[in-house]
Amino acid sequence: MNRYVDILNRIRQSANLSWLTPNQQKAYQLVIERLKFLDEINLWGGHGVGKTFAGWMLWKQGLTVYAPRPEDVKPASSLTTVIVDNVGWHRAEVREILRQCRCMGYNKVLLITTEPVQDQMSIIEIALSENDISKVVANLRSIGVMPYRNVPRNLWDLVSPLDLNG
Repeated sequence: MNRYVDILNRIRQSANLSWLTPNQQKAYQLVIERLKFLDEINLWGGHGVGKTFAGWMLWKQGLTVYAPRPEDVKPASSLTTVIVDNVGWHRAEVREILRQCRCMGYNKVLLITTEPVQDQMSIIEIALSENDISKVVANLRSIGVMPYRNVPRNLWDLVSPLDLNG
């Protein structure tokens, strides 16, 4: 497990915009464009397609606050856009999280889910392609990490010895 934690830390330290896969780049650009005009966006996709990584890149660029879970949302400071990861997609949960974010002072909210939310908001999907997997393999090799599996089902299979496929 120490190797897994080491890999994640190395990814966090080394990652930059050039690490985004083709589908992550598309989603990233759509999020930036839509945040200019919309207050609520849902970024969704299956387990291990790179949703969180795309969110981290928005955060690393200083564009948002990042909360890994709904219970981690803290009051807004200078930034009034928040990404909330690992959100359920059912309408009641979505509305509660949006209410919570508004009460904390956020004007714009990006929810990251594994299914499209059951509410009316802009929805952006990230899917995983062979080109995406190839890009991640190249990124990992650039920091001296050999992928765990040659034929991954998703991106978690490249970095984890465990089955993290939710």
